[in-house]
Amino acid sequence: MSPMRMSLERINLNVPSDARQRLKAVAKRLGRTETEVARELLLDGLQRAERKQFYQRVAAEMTPEIRARMVQVAEALERING
Repeated sequence: MSPMRMSLERINLNVPSDARQRLKAVAKRLGRTETEVARELLLDGLQRAERKQFYQRVAAEMTPEIRARMVQVAEALERING
């Protein structure tokens, strides 16, 4: 969903004063509001955390057979691509 069409909800987030000052400085350098920058940072962080969890699950469920098959596929692709 695009950021312009999503419904927004308010959260109250307490952060250390150093983090707040850093947020203000970044927002000022970008010419944006603290709210915009904080929202973008939070959403980016959530995506990274979800992606990390996904890869951890994949790695945990990887069997030796699946790993060997993936190596075979990678080798075949290398041969095709030269």
